[in-house]
Amino acid sequence: MTQRLILLLAAITWGALPRAQAGALDDLPALSAAEVPAPPAAAAERARTVICVDPGHPNTFNSATDLVNGTNENRINWQVGQRLERVLKEAGYEVVMTRNAELHSVENKDRARICNAAGAALAVHLHCESTLGTGFALYYPDRQGVYDYKNDPENGFRGPSAQVREDSRAFSAVMFNAMRGELAGTLKAQGMYGDSRTAVGSNQGALTFSIFSEIPTLTIEMVVLTNKKDAEFIKAAAGQEKMAAAIAAGIRLYRAP
Repeated sequence: MTQRLILLLAAITWGALPRAQAGALDDLPALSAAEVPAPPAAAAERARTVICVDPGHPNTFNSATDLVNGTNENRINWQVGQRLERVLKEAGYEVVMTRNAELHSVENKDRARICNAAGAALAVHLHCESTLGTGFALYYPDRQGVYDYKNDPENGFRGPSAQVREDSRAFSAVMFNAMRGELAGTLKAQGMYGDSRTAVGSNQGALTFSIFSEIPTLTIEMVVLTNKKDAEFIKAAAGQEKMAAAIAAGIRLYRAP
């Protein structure tokens, strides 16, 4: 076969292919299907990073529907959560929401488990503060907590792990710097703190969804809703878009799509 191909190439080069040799091409054996090289497999599509967005409240302990400066925390959390979901998807992330409607009630430990089960890279929990002051603040698990709800069958559950606490602190630092830059001149940056600084965290050692989390987790108190200026900012569509963009910027810096 090799000699025939050499003769064929020579004939093409010289412009004179003998009839006998031309006919001999028909005698060349065809390759069987098994001998035909398979086309290269298409490269598998790169899996997209999963982000878990938890619009905080309502749950058994707090509906967060009391009217505050013309709105309520539950509504703001839900509206910003939806905007953040859209912005993240546009950036190439896959997004899992812990609840599917404004008044959909999910317990805090279940919110963590929704994020864990989704294979999320990280979780952000959206809340609004109702205290003195103004601006946003971040909270991350800084110690292991013990779930303390006597009537719950999982009372006494411990978490999160040291690795989750370390990763959550790193995520919080990245997020704080990103949000401070994005919201400069618009909203004050109060700071980043351990869960143990919160009311629930001071009792349990960590917030409930932090205790049950297996991934980096961060609570964002987006504004002080009892502050009129903060409330006006976050009630407006433009303010909600700015907040969602700021949070998304922090997520992108910490973990690419």
